[in-house]
Amino acid sequence: MNYFSETLKKYFLIPVVSIESLDKIAPLTQTLQAAGIKFLEITYRNKNASEALKILQNNNFNMIIGAGTIRTLAQAEEAIKYGAKFLVSPGFNKEIIHFAAKRNIPFVPGVDSTLSIELANSEGISLLKFFPAEISGGIKWLKSIKGPYHEIKFIPTGGITLENLDLYVKLTNVAGIGGSFLAPKRLILEDNWDEIALICTKAIKIVELARG
Repeated sequence: MNYFSETLKKYFLIPVVSIESLDKIAPLTQTLQAAGIKFLEITYRNKNASEALKILQNNNFNMIIGAGTIRTLAQAEEAIKYGAKFLVSPGFNKEIIHFAAKRNIPFVPGVDSTLSIELANSEGISLLKFFPAEISGGIKWLKSIKGPYHEIKFIPTGGITLENLDLYVKLTNVAGIGGSFLAPKRLILEDNWDEIALICTKAIKIVELARG
């Protein structure tokens, strides 16, 4: 987890994508990498996820590729088999936590309440995905939770845009930001790589300015 956490401190942004067509994965990854993005999260929301990971593994892109929407142990095993370097879940799954720990793979479970924070923290996890961020309280929730859980860091995901990104970045308990806004599905389907590059460049600049 240390390498993942330390690299996240520097690069901060994690595009979250669902691959509808496998021929998009190479140009998408090249675009993100050229724009200065280090992480990419491939979600297990369709049958292409494992194949996309396999393509990325075979092409040796200089990025940290992870798997998201991991809800079962079978998905976790398959994702790691095909090269995922970190796992992300929308919720808390003790079975996946123990599996990832044994394999020394960073795992970021999703939380949206003090109960789920307690469950994750009881397993020794202090880096959590806050999901779905905006509709679960967003900035106000993160500020209110900082007092009792000052040692916990979050990766907010869900509802974040270029317009509110800086507000999240400025929070000291935010370790990174995840989201499909960095590589919108519509732009991927349209092969609009220039627009995706522009969004990522803007996001990186916003992060730099917000962090001072």
